[in-house]
Amino acid sequence: MTALPDIKTTTKPQVDPVTLELPALSRSAIDELYHFLQYLQFKHQIDLEPAIEAIEDEIDVFDADVALQDPGEDVPWENLKQELGLS
Repeated sequence: MTALPDIKTTTKPQVDPVTLELPALSRSAIDELYHFLQYLQFKHQIDLEPAIEAIEDEIDVFDADVALQDPGEDVPWENLKQELGLS
C-alpha cells in the first residue's frame, strides 16, 4: 500500500491590528459598513465583534437622535388605554 505524502498546512501571514478613523457617514453608508464587516467575519472566520459592536452603538445613537426629532402622533390617553386593553 502506498503511503500518503505528508501535507503541511501553513498559516497565511497576517498584518498587525489596524485602527481606522472614519469620517461622518450617512445612515446607509454605516449600514453597508456594518454588513460588510459581518461578511468578512463570516468569510474569513475572524473576530470582528468589537468593530461590529462599535458600529451598532453608533447606529443606535443615530436612530435615537432621529426618533427624538420626530414629533410622532398625538394619541389621546383614553385611546391608548383601549388599544393596550387597559380600560
